[in-house]
Amino acid sequence: MNSWNIEPNTVSDGAGSLPPAAPRAPQNPASPFATAQEPRLNETALTAMAGARQAFFTGLGNVRPYPLPPPRHPVFTRGPIWPALRQAWRVIQRPDTTLIFSDGLSDPFDPFDPGNPLDAAGAGTTTPGLGIEVYAEARGALADPGTSWLFDLVHQVSQNAVAHGRFLSLLREQGAFSLQMRVAGLPDTWRSASGLVTVLVGVRAATVPAAFPSPRGRVRAVALTMLPAARRLALEQEEGGFVGQLAGLVEQLGETPGGHLNDPAPAFGSPA
Repeated sequence: MNSWNIEPNTVSDGAGSLPPAAPRAPQNPASPFATAQEPRLNETALTAMAGARQAFFTGLGNVRPYPLPPPRHPVFTRGPIWPALRQAWRVIQRPDTTLIFSDGLSDPFDPFDPGNPLDAAGAGTTTPGLGIEVYAEARGALADPGTSWLFDLVHQVSQNAVAHGRFLSLLREQGAFSLQMRVAGLPDTWRSASGLVTVLVGVRAATVPAAFPSPRGRVRAVALTMLPAARRLALEQEEGGFVGQLAGLVEQLGETPGGHLNDPAPAFGSPA
């Protein structure tokens, strides 16, 4: 199931909770993002940001030529509006793994968008959008990435990042946090009794740079790592429960080679 918002099927965890998003900023018609010819979308600025992302993606592996579109058009689903309206995801093939990256969360905000979440001065027009792109990496190749569990995972978190608007602030404050959500195509060994999959947001990845430069500033690359249900249950029995163990878990995975990876083969069950 694809969630377009932080809602009951996307539940936050304790200290890693998602506080209500800050009040949205008013419109800023004097923004430098606008041009006389096209006051809403400055294609030069958007092209420069897209080029920065493409350069970063190319350095990670073999980028498939065509981006993945939304599974359903946002107009019909009433989904959250991305910074410059454009939604896409890129598939990157490595020798032993596949990455799916969001491609557009770091676009500059439309200056006339009353949903610009940054501030009343319109800072979103001169910064790289939400300041992040999210991704997940899985072992092996995917026959059809666009219908895969990996895409469902990255797509849902991308939409929640837009709807919430403050993922970067949470990462700066907490280092990482966790979500629970329904992810299509996974065996029961990944799911809680209520059918939810735990996703860690922000585990360090030794093989993917933590950020990349852009014409509008640094963009953080944020890893998404699923946690097998059995491992979560085990951590819930430890002192402080899952919430108390979360920081240590994230640090442990970040220090483990491949700790950020999602491994669909053995696990589906065994703790990493």
